[in-house]
Amino acid sequence: MISEQVFYLFLYPWILFIATIPGAVMTFIFAGFAAQLLNYLPEKK
Repeated sequence: MISEQVFYLFLYPWILFIATIPGAVMTFIFAGFAAQLLNYLPEKK
């Protein structure tokens, strides 16, 4: 059985990695949504 310190040492980077990706995706989605609301993006005709 591995020690608790080693377990958390491997666990925390994965938590940060998994939490960062959706955050970045949501940031781009909200940025695009806000740009459309403010008519910054060219409208498709």
